[in-house]
Amino acid sequence: MITFDSTYFEPKATLECGQVFRYTKLGEQDYIILSTDKRARVTMKGDTTYVDTDEPEYFNRYFDLDTDYASITNRLSVFPELGEKVSGGRGIRILKQEFDETVLSFIISANNNIPRIKGIIERLCERFGKNKGEYYAFPTLEELKDVEAATYRALGSGFRDRYLAGTVNALRMSDISERIKSAGTDEARKLLCTLSGVGGKVADCILLFSLSRTDCYPVDTWIFKSNRSNELDTPEKVRKYYLKRYGADAGYAQQYLFYNAR
Repeated sequence: MITFDSTYFEPKATLECGQVFRYTKLGEQDYIILSTDKRARVTMKGDTTYVDTDEPEYFNRYFDLDTDYASITNRLSVFPELGEKVSGGRGIRILKQEFDETVLSFIISANNNIPRIKGIIERLCERFGKNKGEYYAFPTLEELKDVEAATYRALGSGFRDRYLAGTVNALRMSDISERIKSAGTDEARKLLCTLSGVGGKVADCILLFSLSRTDCYPVDTWIFKSNRSNELDTPEKVRKYYLKRYGADAGYAQQYLFYNAR
């Protein structure tokens, strides 16, 4: 059992801010979270958040519990446009998710809504992942090696079917994962965008929510709507401006803004 100050770790804020899809809500601050082949129940009671799991070391890292979020929120609160949003979302923690699972999940997320994304991912796990008794593990690349595009389509992936098949093959048959993980953020983003179905926004999400590259600023519909102006009239202009403004804390700022916007 892990216990943590709920001021800087609120289950709802962390799990419902668009960075993860394999969770089940049991109550207002009570969730089951699945990652790879692991499971935890995360519950907030008063000023404490509890993580009940047989894998405490894994989920300590997964929830980034060794990072000082008080310092992060103090740094970002000085920006006038962020003050209230940081205060309202300070229970968010940016997750450190497994790379392959994050890549495939965010390919599925493109032009999609969260209930549908969750459904596709769960059907994928039930069909190809290991049966763990109470749940199914996310399938490994090896378990997906022979899956054809038509099968992904039958699971509800739609036009993303060929992207999933192509990217599974690329991740299995090349060293691109290692190259992405060892590259600087800009180069890693370029490498990610060579994968089938990965554009700039999806690449930024993968970098932020899997590799802790907080010098990323994913711009989706919600962020663009919140940040756009006469000068910042395209997603790319928004991205570049706020990357420069927030620097290494841009990813944290994006999450506070996204949580507030939704």
